[in-house]
Amino acid sequence: MIRLLYVSQAASGITEEQVKDILKSAQQKNPATGLTGVLVHGGGLFMQVLEGPEQVVLRLYVKILDDRRHSDCQILHISPANDRIFEKWSMGIIESDPMQFQHIAELRARRLEAVLAKTFTDTMREFARTLLLQ
Repeated sequence: MIRLLYVSQAASGITEEQVKDILKSAQQKNPATGLTGVLVHGGGLFMQVLEGPEQVVLRLYVKILDDRRHSDCQILHISPANDRIFEKWSMGIIESDPMQFQHIAELRARRLEAVLAKTFTDTMREFARTLLLQ
């Protein structure tokens, strides 16, 4: 199993309805493929965490690259995972500028370098806490 975190630029004029469609589609399709995760949307950005079987996550990411509702996808981190952080969510959503999360700026600044596993895990746990509070 792997966990992949990417950030992208939301398309100009993306609507709340289009974001809901992304969420609904993921929530319908992900259980059958063993995917879980969270979508963070705000400040003109998307950030998404996908966790599940390696080939499934990578195939979905390739499809995501072609989605016209966003552009400039950048993987911030990808790593093996022994357990799920988002096991309760086929796809959760957080409406917030991703850059407001404490560790995101560091992950983005270091995306071409090795990132401490603890920094990445702390970020994922921060997302999970936010989902639980909604």
